[in-house]
Amino acid sequence: MPEPLTDTDTHPATDLVAGPRVGVDRTGPVAVVTLDDERRRNVLGSGLRRQLRSAIGDLAADPVVRAVVLTGAGPCFSAGGDLASMPPADPEESTARMAEVAGLLRELSSLDKPVVAAVTGPAAGVAAGLVCCCDVVVAGEGARFLFPFTRLGLVPDGGLLHSLAQRVGPARARTLLLAAEPVDARTALAVGLADHVVADAVVLSTATELALDLAGRAPLAVAAVKRGVREASGSLEDALAFEQAHQPVLFGTSDFLEGRRSFFERREPTFSGR
Repeated sequence: MPEPLTDTDTHPATDLVAGPRVGVDRTGPVAVVTLDDERRRNVLGSGLRRQLRSAIGDLAADPVVRAVVLTGAGPCFSAGGDLASMPPADPEESTARMAEVAGLLRELSSLDKPVVAAVTGPAAGVAAGLVCCCDVVVAGEGARFLFPFTRLGLVPDGGLLHSLAQRVGPARARTLLLAAEPVDARTALAVGLADHVVADAVVLSTATELALDLAGRAPLAVAAVKRGVREASGSLEDALAFEQAHQPVLFGTSDFLEGRRSFFERREPTFSGR
């Protein structure tokens, strides 16, 4: 769901100048994915959602890319859902819309590579859901996180009932979602919604540096950590069962041998993902 748009944000003459697009810039092992519909503050309409899901799928299959940065073009991460297109025409369209959103969130949350969110300006509604699915969140000092659902008469979407609670805890998530008040960057850092707060001008460069560092970790171990947190963090027994199933496999990988060797040789490891 979105942060409300002004009349100038939805002027049809500007909407037709350039269509929404998702940019992907690969530099070495890091891919920067940019939501690019700046004239409309990168609202997550159907076209942008489909492009983003496709881009994530392509990156998942790209063996060169080992970490991803997700950001928005211009001074806004994303104003969220396209309020101008709501409500859907009928229940079938509503169901299809939510299925499309769910598919995108599943694609992002199941990506086996680290994802760093670079947030400047507002991240509203479903866009905040995208941020909460990322592994690391870098927020600019002017960033704001908005959860306007109870002000609009809607239930939180974008997976926020789960992902926000994972980030800040169930009680605080409930308070934030019910109150529907903007959360500034410093508050986001204090409650765990953001991991780093930096000057707006260096948000993307900081996020890219962090992604590059994470790209140097063992890919199979990274994938296992992400899957483990996703699937086995509900109880101690789930976690122990996951470890028992996955650690013996990782002991047999070339990456573990390289990691062990580099530890004793006091050097940085070079992992192959095998």
